[in-house]
Amino acid sequence: MEDTIGLLMLGIVTLCFGFLSGFQMAHIHYNKRLVRLVKRCIHSGTIAPILVELENNHSKNLK
Repeated sequence: MEDTIGLLMLGIVTLCFGFLSGFQMAHIHYNKRLVRLVKRCIHSGTIAPILVELENNHSKNLK
């Protein structure tokens, strides 16, 4: 009985760790993309890169 409880707890901890790792990787990817957009805006002096990105995302969502 103790082995079953231990395995169940190990499974729960492993599942939670997997979720946390996935969220962390998504967060890192989002931040890298955001930094790239901010750099493009600073170099161009306008918000045009953000507007283009928003337009591209909007057209992808409609398809």
